[in-house]
Amino acid sequence: MSDTEDKIRTPQQDRSIRTKQAIIQAAMKLFSEKGYHQTNTKQIAAAAGVSTGSFYSYFIDKRAVFMEVLTGYSEVLLERIDASMAEINFHNMDKHTLLTHLVDSLLLSHEVYTGFHKELSIMYHSDDDIKRQMDAQYEVGRVRTLQYLQMGMDELKVTDLEAAAILVFESVSAIVDVIAFSPHRVSPERLKTELVNMLVKYLYG
Repeated sequence: MSDTEDKIRTPQQDRSIRTKQAIIQAAMKLFSEKGYHQTNTKQIAAAAGVSTGSFYSYFIDKRAVFMEVLTGYSEVLLERIDASMAEINFHNMDKHTLLTHLVDSLLLSHEVYTGFHKELSIMYHSDDDIKRQMDAQYEVGRVRTLQYLQMGMDELKVTDLEAAAILVFESVSAIVDVIAFSPHRVSPERLKTELVNMLVKYLYG
């Protein structure tokens, strides 16, 4: 560990925790609006209402705070999935309603992070550590999807549940990204309806 890393503070008191969170929130906003490469630590510190020196007592550089933002981004997405799963009764809910509920939960979680998500897609291909962290998070998403399907597996028509979980996760992720982040000729509601129809037919048809 370098001398600089030795000096990085792990916040214990409420004020220090709030300061670190303010830096993280400011960084996420700037990364989303300006992009990673157009943002510097001085700008992040100013937006957080702290000195540049204070920034460096919590983060070694802007890449470190980017990694922290990425962790928070992932946690929110997984919390949305978990909350959606907790609300579902597989035996009493119509399958279209059930899958629409999941897709809506993912769309809602994406709304907060539209700009940051676009920056992530760039960073994924230029930073190996970020790629590894995102790949690990995608794997957690696939596992969550498998657990989701296992909750109602007695009604499923697919024969390979593990492979089906990957197909469902990748399909939902891709279309949710299109709805949330890309301009398109077809309305989001039509895309969502067809996605749900496709999944219902595949899983339960």
